[in-house]
Formats: sequence, C-alpha cells, structure tokens
Amino acid sequence: MNIKQLITQHWADTNRNLLVTSILLITSFIWLMYQSGLLLLWIDDEQYGHGLMVLGLLIYLLYHRRQDLVVHETDYAWLGIVLSALALVISIIGDASGISVIRMYSVWTFAVAAVFAIGGRVLFKKLLVPLLIIFLLIPLPAPLGPNLTAQLQLISSKLGVLVIRLFGGVVYLEGNVIDMGEVKLLVAEACAGLRYLFPLMSLGAIAGYIMQAPLWMRWTLFLSTIPITIFMNSFRIGVTGILVENWGNSHTEGFLHFFEGWIVFIIALFLLVICALILTKILPGRRGFWDVFIVEQPLRETANLHQPEGGQWWKNKPVKFMIFCILVSSVVSSILSNRPETNIQRLPLSKFPLEIASWIGHESRLPATTEEVAGASEYYLGDFVSDDNKAVNVYISYYADQKHGQIPHSPKVCMPGDGWIIISNDPVEINNEDGSGFNANRLVIEKAGKTIVAYYWLKQGQNTYRNEMLARLDLIRFSLKSNRTDGALIRLVTELQDGEDIHRADQRLKVLADGVSERLPEYVSD
Repeated sequence: MNIKQLITQHWADTNRNLLVTSILLITSFIWLMYQSGLLLLWIDDEQYGHGLMVLGLLIYLLYHRRQDLVVHETDYAWLGIVLSALALVISIIGDASGISVIRMYSVWTFAVAAVFAIGGRVLFKKLLVPLLIIFLLIPLPAPLGPNLTAQLQLISSKLGVLVIRLFGGVVYLEGNVIDMGEVKLLVAEACAGLRYLFPLMSLGAIAGYIMQAPLWMRWTLFLSTIPITIFMNSFRIGVTGILVENWGNSHTEGFLHFFEGWIVFIIALFLLVICALILTKILPGRRGFWDVFIVEQPLRETANLHQPEGGQWWKNKPVKFMIFCILVSSVVSSILSNRPETNIQRLPLSKFPLEIASWIGHESRLPATTEEVAGASEYYLGDFVSDDNKAVNVYISYYADQKHGQIPHSPKVCMPGDGWIIISNDPVEINNEDGSGFNANRLVIEKAGKTIVAYYWLKQGQNTYRNEMLARLDLIRFSLKSNRTDGALIRLVTELQDGEDIHRADQRLKVLADGVSERLPEYVSD
C-alpha cells in the first residue's frame, strides 16, 4: 500500500470514527431527553411547548456559525469528566427520588459536560449563551416557580381590571379574583404570565444572542420581555372580562380561550420587534434593522470540530467517559423507574373526625376552579364551631405523589391571590399528644377591615416544616429513604370578631391545631 492509499485510509477511518461518535452522542441526548420527560414536556405542556422550536432555532443558528466553533486547542477538558460524574449523580438522585425536574437538570449538566469534553473552555465560552437559553426551557423547581411569579399574577390582575374599567365595566378586584357582580373570574396561574413569559423570554434571549450591538442593548432586549408579558397578559385578562360581561363564560374556555391566547402572544412578539427597532435606531452608525439581526450565511467548506494541535475530540478521554456516564444513567434510570412503590396504610380524609375536643365540625367543599388549581389527591375542608359559637376553618390537602410538581400551594401565595394582605408571619409551637412539638407558621392577614389569623404547616412522613422550600428539598431524602413522595398541607383559619383580642384567636387555633396534629398520622401516614 502506497502513501496516498495510507492517507486515504486514515481519513476514511477518521471520518468513520467521527460519524459514529457523533451519532452516538446525538442519540444518547435524545434518549436522555425522552427518559427524563423533557422531550414529552416540550411536546405536551402548554407553558413549555415552545421548547422544540427554540432548540431547533439554536441548532440552525449554530449551524450557520459553525466556522466560529472551530477549536484549535483544548484546555480544561478534564471538567468534562467532573461534570459528567456530577450529571450522573444528579440523574440518579432524580430517578431515585422520582422528581422529574431533577432528572431534567441532569440532561442540561450532561450538555455542559459535552461542551467541555469536546472543546474545553474556549468552546464553552462560545456556547455559553445557547446553553443558558436551553436552561430557560427547563421548569423552575417547585415551589420556586409559583413564589417568583406570585407578584406577576397580582400585577396582571390589577392592570387587567384597569382595562375592564377603561371600557366601562364595573368590577371589583380581590387579589386574583375579578368580581363583576354575577360573574367572578379567577386569574389562573397559566393566564398570569407563565404561558407567555417563558416562550417570549426564550425568543428574546435568541434575539439578543444574534444581535450585533453592545451588551447593554442585548440585555435590554432580553429583559423587555418581562414588562411586555405583564402588559399583554393584563390586556388579555381585561378583554376576557369584557367578553364575559357581555357574552358569558364561553370566552374563558375552549377554542376561543386558546385562540385569544395565540393572538395575544403574536402581539407580544410584535412588541418585542418594536423594542428591537427602537434599540437599532440608537445604535452608533445608524445601522439598519436587518444588518443588526442578520444571520451569517455558512461558508461552503464544512467546519470540523477537531483540534489540529490538541487532538481529535472524539478520541478524548472526557468524551468517552461522558458517553459511559450517559449509558450508566440510562441503565440506572430503567432500574429505578421500575422499582415498586411503598404501600402506604392510611385512612381517607373523608373519614376525618368531625369532633375535636369540644369543637363540632361541618364538612364542606371548595369551588370547582379552586379544586382544579390546588390539584390535591384529596382534601378535607370543615368549619369547627365551639360551645360559645366561635369558628375555626380546617383545611387539609393531601398529595399522594409530589414527583411531577403536584405540591401543596403555599397560603403565603394563595391568600394574597385572594386579596388578603399579610401583616406578619411568625412561628408558633404545635404540641402532640406525646409531649413533642414542632413549629408552624402563624399568619396575621387583613382585607376590607377584616382580620384573620392562620396557622399552617407541611407534613411529609414523620417530619413537619414551616418552609416550603425546605420541605421540597427534604422530599429528595424522604423519597430516597422511604420510596414515598406523599405529603400534606394543614391550614387552620379563624376570623377576629369586632373588638376581640388576637390572643383569644390564638387560643382557639392552638386547641384545634393540637387536636388536628394528634389525629393526623392516621390520615397522613408517618
């Protein structure tokens, strides 16, 4: 075999190895996205249905910029090994705990590991913005998401009421409840900003990424998606209220609701383009809009992501180790996802006692819309009345499975959504029959001249929590140890009578809270 044939054979082997490794990597990541539920989330979920579109846009942009991705030397490639190991640990924790969002974050960590393994720090710098945009396509872990968007919901509701009044509507707002007399609208979470915020932020981030302008202008374009979202959702809420007032509830559901949502999103995109036009007008040199946002055409020659001085990336040990970690992650995920769940012995909340101490309870039900938003597996709602005609409302919501974000809704978020203002939040000790105790939240809340005192806490197994985030984090330990993800929210509320001392309200809440806590393990198992 002559030298020419040797060279030809060498290039054939090189290209074959490159092709095999590339196909293996792409297939592995597609499988990871499917196994973690991320792919199905991007297909089925309304809030994250833009995921595949954004991912496709990024791939298209990177293809056009592939010449810029050529890396001649690889440094810090060893971080690919560290991050691959970290991603493997995260994926195992996600599978063992059953919390899908943790598994989704492991996929993103594997992607960062792949960047370091292939091109080191240089390639990571070039792909940092696309990686951050992809990070936006993963749901925020609960309860962080609802807590961060609670104020956004309230702002949207207030501005929506202004729109209704602008067109002559008579409306009264209590938090996120819009009262128009015969009709009441509950501004649901999906209509309060999330449905548009994440898609618009993702598109704004892509626009900022390709924008040829100073960094502050790119950030301005990206951050402008937040006020645009608030404004357009407020407009949608207002229009929905006007339609309901004149033509009934059919405009709040079904195809019309879906169609109105798309119209609003298209207008939001138009406003984002207007913002981009304004920014281009103040650019030095007065460059045209298309010149600022032009995507360079690819050169004819294909860019190879190999390093002439640093070796060929598909032969790197970090790349091989990352592929090994992905294979291990897939196998472990299949094993853990098929393990049997712990059989929990408990009584249904429908059998919760209607007599605690000298208090007599009368069970009731939540409105259908509130039930849907709460998303509990089952719940108990009852008004307990004492001999002297004092009342305490007891609410227990039980979640049999908290794996996929179905968690108790914090009163600190829900009550302001109903128009209440939180005056104070302090700890209060609840006692059990065996003499042990724990701290619960004590809220003092006001609305329209009324004052209520509320106690609430969370229960997962034997543990109780004041802080929702701590409860969510400990759910990982609870699931790993017990193979359970069930939990409950317990809330007791009493209203102060005219001239009544707040300590009297605390006394009756304390009696009921102690009694509920003693009986709770039968219905929310330790």
